[in-house]
Amino acid sequence: MKRLISTVLVVLLVTVALFAGGAKEKGAPRLMLSNAYYTAPYCAAYNPSAEKTAAELGYKLTILDGAGNQQTQLEHANLAIAEGYDGFLYFPADVDGALPIIEALNDSGIAWVGVNAYPGDKIDEVGMQYYVGPDAASHGHTMAATIKELFPNGCRLVGIEGTAGHMQTLYINAALAEDLDGRYQWLDRQDCNFQAEVSMTKMTDMLTAYGLASKGGRIDCIVSHDGGMLTGVISALEAAGYKPGDVTIIAMGSNQVLYDSMDSGWLTACSTQDPVAEARLAVETLDKVIKGTATPGWTKLPTPVAYPDTKDDFNWF
Repeated sequence: MKRLISTVLVVLLVTVALFAGGAKEKGAPRLMLSNAYYTAPYCAAYNPSAEKTAAELGYKLTILDGAGNQQTQLEHANLAIAEGYDGFLYFPADVDGALPIIEALNDSGIAWVGVNAYPGDKIDEVGMQYYVGPDAASHGHTMAATIKELFPNGCRLVGIEGTAGHMQTLYINAALAEDLDGRYQWLDRQDCNFQAEVSMTKMTDMLTAYGLASKGGRIDCIVSHDGGMLTGVISALEAAGYKPGDVTIIAMGSNQVLYDSMDSGWLTACSTQDPVAEARLAVETLDKVIKGTATPGWTKLPTPVAYPDTKDDFNWF
């Protein structure tokens, strides 16, 4: 009889343990991040930060590669909805193709947050209730403020810009135009499609046409819209025989090439964008949405300026 009772108790304990474990697994909150630029250098820092923050908040985060394709990301959204995920982070591949995904997420009732690559001033128009990301215009404002600080009486500039019509290019240029008055003269501005080879060619042409003010020419300041194109700018300057410090260069971003360019003396100042901080803020915001404590709207990522003597205070990737 005692042996029977003992056997029954063991069976009951095992059953309870298995049930408790299954219930715990079933109830574990799950998040999904559909990242359109999964393999980009920026996301090499962004993704681990998102995973770390999710784990700290008690979530299991699954990150899927959107491969720059909105149809793939729509499949991710539908998977998260069908599998009962607790929350979804949407890092869009294409602003113009985002609406079907936004509609699917809104219709499902899943808690979700848009991140990084959507114009924050457009989120209300498409029904994106929560958005965490940088403000492309703020980079322009940061760069303009830095230019005015370095050249309070005005200067002559050339621009190494991204792709014509690209959101980042448009917003940065609009901010620069808003903040820089007639004392700041643009000698030339060229679309370089975010490519170092193109920026090198365009910068070489500008140096031939204008030269640097420090060497008897006209260019006081070069403005580069990203770090990749900056490498082309520096290559053109080196090929022309110029050295670090011969011209003021302002850029934007937080990749390693920008840090190295400040370290070598070429880059004067940089409007930064921290992927680690951005991912952390995105997951924290989604957590608040799930818990019903989030404030709807655009949560902007700061874009502070880094100088050579302050560069070690920032995260670079």
